[in-house]
Amino acid sequence: MKTGTLLDPTTKIPGFLSEQIQKHFPDKQLNDLTIRYYESVEDVGYEYFQEKVLPTCNHDPAVKYLEPFISYIKLGEALTLSREGIVIYDTQENNKCTEIGPFWFVTAKSTDRSK
Repeated sequence: MKTGTLLDPTTKIPGFLSEQIQKHFPDKQLNDLTIRYYESVEDVGYEYFQEKVLPTCNHDPAVKYLEPFISYIKLGEALTLSREGIVIYDTQENNKCTEIGPFWFVTAKSTDRSK
């Protein structure tokens, strides 16, 4: 598993992605947003588990024991369906796109879950 690719605001993004971002965040500049590209929803769950769950309770032996049994897909689905951002599927650039990815996950930096 890998974490999502964080896009730099200076990177040229596809036109359809830019349009969707402007619709959802009309008063935000690209510099005010965090744009990540994920190959699969599993990667969102994995990233969240590694960055948020483990650091806060890694002293608990039960967490380390349960780690291999965590459903990264279910955790990822819960995150991407949250209200904190938008999910834009890569249907125009990737003809193998399905409901689990690949996709862009866009959040405002003030509500970004990675902070």
